[in-house]
Amino acid sequence: MNYKIIILIVGVCITLGCSNNNKKSQTTKIDVDSIKSLILDKENATLDRWYNADPMGFIDNSWDDVTYFDPSLINRVDSIDAFRDFLTPIIGKVHVPIHKFDKPLVQVFGDIAILTFTDVFAVDTVTFRWHATEVYHCRENEWKLIHTHWTKSEIK
Repeated sequence: MNYKIIILIVGVCITLGCSNNNKKSQTTKIDVDSIKSLILDKENATLDRWYNADPMGFIDNSWDDVTYFDPSLINRVDSIDAFRDFLTPIIGKVHVPIHKFDKPLVQVFGDIAILTFTDVFAVDTVTFRWHATEVYHCRENEWKLIHTHWTKSEIK
């Protein structure tokens, strides 16, 4: 008879534990989906500014200790001030009416989110593809870029 009680108690504990775990993972999934949506919205807004000759969207969307790489650089850009200095000469120069945010993927790991995608756009009759890796970090309840890396695809 004691075994039946123990089995019953273990069964109830397992059931309650699974129920709580399922609630927890559902809440986490909702939170992760919200974070993914937020990251995509922030990146789209930043790129919309970029393609309308305003690269400072990247500054507004970055933490002070942001790092940046692209093929035009010999060394990594380290800090918001260096990033601003890099982007300032581009103000007013990039005008692209249509671009495609291709196959974005957001992966969330606690207070870090990694966004990868290919940005596809055309200038005159030439189509360009740039691969991007954007690392977002949540601080003070706000998600901003901590690292951004762009690479031009050689595939036409």
